[in-house]
Amino acid sequence: MEIDNRLVIISSESKKYLSVITKGKEFITNDGKIEFDKIKSLPTQIESSTGKIFTIYVPSYKEFILLMKRGPQIIYPKDVGSILISGNINANSKVLEIGTGSGALTLFLASILGTNSKFYSLDISKKNQYRAKKTISRYLSNYSSDFINDIQFINTDLSDFKIDTVPFKFDTVITDVPEPWVFFENNHINSNLYWVSYLPSISQVSKLADALQDNSFKDIEIKETIEREWTIRGNISRPKHTMVGHTGFTVSGRYIL
Repeated sequence: MEIDNRLVIISSESKKYLSVITKGKEFITNDGKIEFDKIKSLPTQIESSTGKIFTIYVPSYKEFILLMKRGPQIIYPKDVGSILISGNINANSKVLEIGTGSGALTLFLASILGTNSKFYSLDISKKNQYRAKKTISRYLSNYSSDFINDIQFINTDLSDFKIDTVPFKFDTVITDVPEPWVFFENNHINSNLYWVSYLPSISQVSKLADALQDNSFKDIEIKETIEREWTIRGNISRPKHTMVGHTGFTVSGRYIL
């Protein structure tokens, strides 16, 4: 197995690092150096220069997203599941993502959409979209599957976007921008569609809910996902003192023609 340039997690008992295997190089931690040339297969365990044992393996989506370098705030993994269900996403979906951002959600959509799907991602920032392309390429290089063949990146402001310039009908629109209601200033929905927006504040949620109602959307739902882990040791069970609380609201609705 070729492991040079592979994306990996380098994990001790107390900390995880995200890195790329590079021949002839070393990875330096507070617990010593790890020589990449000693890694012959994945997963594996390697002893550092100080005798500390590290486990090295291919990252999960959650590990990759939480450890990767990023610009704009990401959609947290706990919220991605809610978005996918609310948007009725499947391997053949035709998806418009408004707000590429750091590419966290873009990546997960790319990993589940199949070769017969369509995926457009809109963002005003070319830098965000360049970063997202690199993120997707880097992560999916660890896997071989029938992923979507092509992602169309649209570099424009939402206020200038016209949905009828796209030569097919989308199944789902997903937004991660501060003012998603701007979409309806220049666009009118005239086909069956799922809508999902990720928003941080309740004032934004209220304004979007009004916009969805004004545009004849049904089944409007407003949710937040709160994640709390539990610790179990023998007969003792208790919730952890820390949890991933409010990160954002998911606002969803459905247009039924």
